[in-house]
Amino acid sequence: MAMANPNVRADVVSANEFPSFSAQFAVQAVPKTVVNKRGEILGARPEGRFVSEVLLSLGIDPSAPQVEG
Repeated sequence: MAMANPNVRADVVSANEFPSFSAQFAVQAVPKTVVNKRGEILGARPEGRFVSEVLLSLGIDPSAPQVEG
């Protein structure tokens, strides 16, 4: 998503190499996606489902039409 949209920022962290960071976000399994420090997505997802879950965690209805501009 970050590669497709300049308004999205993503960081990838190796849980094994940064144990304190992993503890801060309670990482117990990977992949784990944290959205704005409030939403969490655990495990791998197909792209469409992942995007829907990110939108839901931001309080956006994924079925609503999105306006670009």
